[in-house]
Amino acid sequence: MSTEPNVTVTATQKNDDGQWFYVITIDDVAGDKVGPYETEEEAIAAGEEELAESDEV
Repeated sequence: MSTEPNVTVTATQKNDDGQWFYVITIDDVAGDKVGPYETEEEAIAAGEEELAESDEV
């Protein structure tokens, strides 16, 4: 019996320069920070798109 992994996409700022990065976390294991993006919304959208593309493979 398999269970679906717990997957989340979060956006963070590395410092106060206004640049946002997304991180995909799978079962409490965080991936690399990817970016930069100008807004938190752009970062999350990019992370969700990356996640959707990886599910298609």
